[in-house]
Amino acid sequence: MTTTNFEELSEEEEALLLEAEHAMAYAYNPYNSRARVGAAVRTASGEIITGSSVGNVSSSINLCAERVALAAASARGQRNIKTIAIIGIDGDGIIENPVMPCGTCRQFMEEFLKTSGDDIEIICSNTKKDKIARTSFNELLPFPYSGSGEIK
Repeated sequence: MTTTNFEELSEEEEALLLEAEHAMAYAYNPYNSRARVGAAVRTASGEIITGSSVGNVSSSINLCAERVALAAASARGQRNIKTIAIIGIDGDGIIENPVMPCGTCRQFMEEFLKTSGDDIEIICSNTKKDKIARTSFNELLPFPYSGSGEIK
């Protein structure tokens, strides 16, 4: 994992993170933390597909932005994912550290790793975009659950 800031990203990475930030504006979470997250995925064909988090009074059924974006990509037949960018804001207007995918999202991404045939780059940003973590799926979840119990 490496850390950087917005100015050090490539133009392609900047554009993806800005799309995630735009999606964040549509996130819905009037409960507890009021945190809102946006995500954007870039497919192998170059298409950018976004998603935003959706809170629910029954917090166990909240939808994370990453899963919303990946499900939207899948619904379009776009399962070959190259990069995902994630950014968030809390009820106080800022998240200081990069927003990282939760364990459920990491396992959900594993399905797309299978169809992508390559590792997925992950760009995680804080609200101000001055703390950005660059990592990969394999680094975040080196031993995903495979259903068979085998280590990949």
